[in-house]
Amino acid sequence: MLQGPAQADEPKSFGERIFWIFVLKIPEVLLAVLIAVLVIFLTASVIGRYVFDIGLSWSDEASRLLFIWVVFLGFAVGVRHRAHIGVDWAVDQLPKTQRWVVEVIQDAAILFFSVLFTWQGWITVRYSFLQRLPGLDISIAWLYFAVLVAGVLMTIYAIFNLWDTLRGKRARIDAIGTDAVRLSE
Repeated sequence: MLQGPAQADEPKSFGERIFWIFVLKIPEVLLAVLIAVLVIFLTASVIGRYVFDIGLSWSDEASRLLFIWVVFLGFAVGVRHRAHIGVDWAVDQLPKTQRWVVEVIQDAAILFFSVLFTWQGWITVRYSFLQRLPGLDISIAWLYFAVLVAGVLMTIYAIFNLWDTLRGKRARIDAIGTDAVRLSE
C-alpha cells in the first residue's frame, strides 16, 4: 500500500510521520469503525422492530448519520487512492507527454472541486448549529461536519496527487490486476 499519495519513500522527520498517520491512516481506520458501528445499529434496529416489536428511533437516525459519514469519508479515501471512475482507455492511448498534460489537468480539476467542496461545507456547517436532529437531540452540524472533514481531506489528497503527477510519480491502478498499484513510467 502507498505510504502517501503515490509516495513509496518514507517520510523523513517525526513530524511528517505523524502528519501522514493522521491524514492517511486515521480516516481509513475511522471508516472501518464507522461501518462496523453502522452494521451494529442497523442490526439492533431490525431486531428491535421485528423481534421485540419496538422501534428504536435513535438507531435509525444514528444509522443515517453514520451512513453520511461513511459516504463522505469514503469519497475522500477514494480521492487519495485515485479510485474514482475514470476513462483510462482514452488517456492511455495518448503519447506520454499528452497523457501527462491530461493527468495534470485532471488532478487540478479535482483540487479545484475539493477546495470548492470544502468552502461550501464550511458555509453549511456555520449555518447549521441551530437545527437539531430530533432522535439524537444533537446539532445537525454533526451531519454537515462530515462534508467539511471530507473536503479538507480531499483537498490535502488532491494537492499531493497533483504534486506527484507533476513530478512524474503518479500512482495508477493496474486494470489487469497483476499489481495493485504501480508508479507510471
